[in-house]
Amino acid sequence: MKDRTALVTGSTSGIGLAIADELAREGYRVVLTGRRKERLEKIVEDFSERGRTATGIVADLAKPGEAERMFTEALVWSGGRLDVLVNNAGTWQQSLVEDITREAFRSLMSLNLEAPFILSGLAMKIMKEQKGGTIVNISSVAGLEAWARTALYSASKFGLRALTQSLLAEGASFGIKAFAVCPGYVATPMTDGAQVSPDEMIQPHDVARIVATHLSLSPATVLKDVVISRLGAED
Repeated sequence: MKDRTALVTGSTSGIGLAIADELAREGYRVVLTGRRKERLEKIVEDFSERGRTATGIVADLAKPGEAERMFTEALVWSGGRLDVLVNNAGTWQQSLVEDITREAFRSLMSLNLEAPFILSGLAMKIMKEQKGGTIVNISSVAGLEAWARTALYSASKFGLRALTQSLLAEGASFGIKAFAVCPGYVATPMTDGAQVSPDEMIQPHDVARIVATHLSLSPATVLKDVVISRLGAED
């Protein structure tokens, strides 16, 4: 299909950038998003120099109205088409349950869960009209199991899996797929300081290739929770 368009949130580094790069390599027109204007401009310029079609939209998806504005701008650029939405933007926090304030809860959930809900709803409207599309939610192994100090983060990632299951059920008759990716430690800025060497972590490009592979599957085939583990690790 010509002019396939993908929107990847949180795509200025790490998993999001790797996915955006892989999809652009596969021929998708890619909308990248992030909060850093200069960084976005540099990435888009790099894509262009390599013959890839991309644009960057500055947005802070934790703020009210930003997801809707960004989505509208993306559709204007794409001519109203959206084939793939990747909800990747997110943040990490460790805290004991008794130390989680209402403000902290809202801050993390607005980015990790509320924005994907809003964007998925907007995407579903477009994809139903097109009779097809795929929504990818980047969850985590912390969305499969929670540990001490991960309650808030895990709640958001469990929620993404619930959202994914509902999207898949609601979109199947329209040819719309949805799946959640649940990796362990990935070598990204978010895992700086972890007690695992970066070269022993999952690499962002591996996650990107798994996403791209799913998108190449036949229309009747869908993966649900895609769990990506480190060799020899339980996470």
